[in-house]
Amino acid sequence: MAAAWLATALAAARGGDHPASPKITHQRFNAPLEMHLVRFDRAQTALRVLDLAPGQTVAEAARSHGALAAVNGGYFKRDQTPLGLVISEGVERHPIEHAKILSGILVVTSRGATLLREPEFKPNRRVREALQSGPFLVDHGEAVAGLNAARRAERTVLLADRQGVAALLTTAPVTLAGLGQILARPGLFGDLKIDRALNLDGGSSTALWVAADGFSRPEWKPVRNAVAVTPRL
Repeated sequence: MAAAWLATALAAARGGDHPASPKITHQRFNAPLEMHLVRFDRAQTALRVLDLAPGQTVAEAARSHGALAAVNGGYFKRDQTPLGLVISEGVERHPIEHAKILSGILVVTSRGATLLREPEFKPNRRVREALQSGPFLVDHGEAVAGLNAARRAERTVLLADRQGVAALLTTAPVTLAGLGQILARPGLFGDLKIDRALNLDGGSSTALWVAADGFSRPEWKPVRNAVAVTPRL
């Protein structure tokens, strides 16, 4: 009953649904906080990690690669050196790192995209794209314990069900612990059953661009890479 009530309440709280294309759908939610959700047809699309040129924005990089939608990617140093594993188009741009915050890896092969814990990742030639980030907000359908409950910031998140990565998400300012609790609620996004949620870089880096409906929420400062939804070739 609680899950059904929550789904109904959220449906009423949506600021708008945007049928961006047959391959993706962009939805805005106004409660329990402002969120933009981009879901995509995994049979018709693929995820790519875009290595941005100096000064290039997420939107510019997405357009140049013919993407359907894109968000900002992982963490980076002040000199724009990436933090953690970055593989783009089969080329390793930066090696894996072992750090508490870099607990997860987006891994893309010809079979699809998955979210793995860093120890679960096994390098092999089938990996076409990869991006290390963190922390996990949801794991096996449960909110992760011990997340920061004090610092509020805009967030960028990858969402996966048991079949793999299914959606991109950006949010208004919220703590990591708070967002983990929200994303673990049953029925939050209708039939999308979130199994894992991986936090990407956020705050001033948070960006979302959607091609078909023209939506653009640009990053405030330059970022190092992006995650894009592209048509499957």
